[in-house]
Amino acid sequence: MTGVDYNLQAIEQCRAAVAGQAGPIAAAGDGLPLDADAGAFGRLPASAALADAVRALATAAGTELDRAGALLGGVDRALDSIGTSVAGTERAATQSLTTA
Repeated sequence: MTGVDYNLQAIEQCRAAVAGQAGPIAAAGDGLPLDADAGAFGRLPASAALADAVRALATAAGTELDRAGALLGGVDRALDSIGTSVAGTERAATQSLTTA
């Protein structure tokens, strides 16, 4: 791998940071008010519409947070694969240079 320099420690630190965020990001939408009731907004004429809007926002936000968690999980796996591949290549290169 002449001319190529990978910092495996930096790749692993990045992977660990991403892995530490994937679950919490996905879980961030778990407590959103998907069942907001119009009564929570009093007897205003727009209470039902406001509750509908809150439910729609909570649903959309939950979906996006789940997607973000899944994407971060994919980044975690990709970085792990890169680190494993580079380490394996370096190991093979080192072994090929040693005398038997």
